[in-house]
Parts: sequence; C-alpha cells; structure tokens
Amino acid sequence: MTPLPKIKLTYFDIEGVAEAVRLALVLSNTPFEDDRVGFGDWGEMKPKTPYGCLPIMSVDDGPLRTQSMAMLRWVGSSCSETLYPRDKIFDIEEAIGLMEDLNKSWYPAFAIGMRPQNYGRPEGFGQTEEGKKIIKEMRETWFQNELPRFLTYIENKLEGNQWLAGGETPTIADCVAVPILRNFSRGHVDHVPATALDSHPKVVDYIKRFCAQPQLKGRYNNGIH
Repeated sequence: MTPLPKIKLTYFDIEGVAEAVRLALVLSNTPFEDDRVGFGDWGEMKPKTPYGCLPIMSVDDGPLRTQSMAMLRWVGSSCSETLYPRDKIFDIEEAIGLMEDLNKSWYPAFAIGMRPQNYGRPEGFGQTEEGKKIIKEMRETWFQNELPRFLTYIENKLEGNQWLAGGETPTIADCVAVPILRNFSRGHVDHVPATALDSHPKVVDYIKRFCAQPQLKGRYNNGIH
C-alpha cells in the first residue's frame, strides 16, 4: 500500500485563494497540516517564500510548491479519482474559467477599498468621504448589473446537474466556485448584502448541497453565511 503523502499547506487564517485547495484535500480524505499564518508574522516570512506570496505547499518535505491553482489541480489528480477525472477536464476547466471571469469582474470594486494605489487613488482613499461614496457606487452598480449575469450563467450550467461540471460528485470546479459564491452572502464586505444570492435559488441550493458533503460537516454553519 502506497503511504499517504505528508502535506503542509500554508496560508493566512482566512479562506482566500487557499480555500479551494483545502476543500479538495478534505473531500479527497487526504490528511494535511493546515498551517495558518498571522498577518503580523507575514513580514518576516515573506522573503523566505519563492515568490513573496502565499499559499505555499510542501509535500513529503520536498521543495516548496506555489500557485494555488497548480496545487488544486495536483490534489485533484493525485489524491482523488473523482475531483479531476480525465473525461471531465474540459467541463471542469470551463467552469473554473467562468468563476475566474466573475472574480476579475468583481475585483476592482472590491480592491479599490484595500489597494486604492493600484487604481490611481491615494493611500487611505477608502476612508475619505469621496472614497466611501465611490466604493459604495462601484459595488452597488456591480451587484445590480454584473452579479445577476454571472449567477444566471452558473444556474444554466447547473440545469439538470448537481455540480458545475456534471457528474455525480463534486470536482475541483466546485471547490473553486463555492468559496467565491459564499463570499457574497457572508455579510462581511461593505455594501454586499447577505441576501445577494437569494435572487437565484438554484445557486443557493447548489452551495448548500456542496456544504452538506459528509467530509465538510460543520465547516460552514448552514452552508451559505
């Protein structure tokens, strides 16, 4: 019997881009060390990482691995027969691409409050009256015009299917999608109502179905918030 690999996944104590990898490991029943880094410790740790960013992963104490999507695909193909099956690769990658498009569309409205310098605004812009007004307008406009479009695309992919790539069990596409979608219903981002997904009940049911997987019991409360 081939011994299980010794895996250590290091990221901040948030869901973020590492959550899809964590979910794939949990769903594949693969033991791993979930190493959570405090933001106060990151400054000292950053120069020791290959590219100055997290997550990083070690497997059997080998060289550090980087890039969350590479990690996710490795877990899907190496630790499971159902998370990244060859006959579903196109459907999986298409669904992941759709979620990446959603993220790219949302990111400016989200990030201008955190990194205004990247958008031609001064540091601290989000704390000014002008900044608060613009951030509110950007986010509300996105939720009115863009989110419903993407939720409709997702519902179309779920038509007749339990999972984004079809099949009888979740794939890495669902590991990517669910944290992104849940982020819009957790009530922790300004001007993002916890009811943001309620207009598309098939999406809400899909998230609940994923979070009800036996391996994920107790991970996400009721699955939505």
